Amino acid sequence: MFKIPLLYLTEWVEAFFQVPYMRQLRSRYPRVFAFLHARFKTDHFYGLPLTILLVLMGVNLLLLSKLAENVVNSEATQAMDVQVSGFFFGMRSAELSLFLYAFTHLGNVYGVAAMTILAGIFFLTKRMFQHLVALLVSVMGSGLSMDLLKTYFHRDRPLDIAFYVPENSFSFPSGHSASAMALMGLLAYFCLVEVKHHRAKILLVSAGFAYTLLIGISRIYLGVHFLTDVVAGFLLGFLWVVLAIGVLEYLTIDRVKQAVTKEDVMVT
Repeated sequence: MFKIPLLYLTEWVEAFFQVPYMRQLRSRYPRVFAFLHARFKTDHFYGLPLTILLVLMGVNLLLLSKLAENVVNSEATQAMDVQVSGFFFGMRSAELSLFLYAFTHLGNVYGVAAMTILAGIFFLTKRMFQHLVALLVSVMGSGLSMDLLKTYFHRDRPLDIAFYVPENSFSFPSGHSASAMALMGLLAYFCLVEVKHHRAKILLVSAGFAYTLLIGISRIYLGVHFLTDVVAGFLLGFLWVVLAIGVLEYLTIDRVKQAVTKEDVMVT
């Protein structure tokens, strides 16, 4: 995780801790300085990688909780949802509706499960077991938390403008959007880190972004979700992407440590 960006951040972080103010902090409050310095170390998981993960998770949870509060209590947010849904309903055409109806099924439980299985088989054949674990954490975690949130918020779908009658479940958050983000967000991260060819990297990440965005748009266009449902789904899916990257980082560092330990034992 972050192995490419952190190569550039390492020198900046160390330079920051050498500025006069930080030197004064070290002399006056050595324990506080040591704690802060450890939180920004780039050579182990519990330093800067964990700090970045916690910040991302905190911001994500703050946005998700604020959005959920507005959905429940804000009449302005509810009115905006109705207006956006009405806008997409007004531009609906038969051809585009049929296309998005077919495409949106790629984001249901069967479509996401099929793509997850294919990705899992690829990781198994490449012996990328840490990537497989991270993938399962992201996809399965988003699915379970999405079901819990749907049950908790109990929000009805906008069925009066629905292009089709969806499955018997609640509206907030969008399961299709959460699953699409959890799957493609993590696969896009894998591509950014692992794929060496620049054009292939751009193509794969762009395809994943387009798939995720179009899944979200299709849910609003077809009238089976509100805008805030889709945004909440994206936030929830991204939260699990961040958690999965943390799991991958931890497992990768643990594997490296075990390999180093074995080499030391063999040398001695």
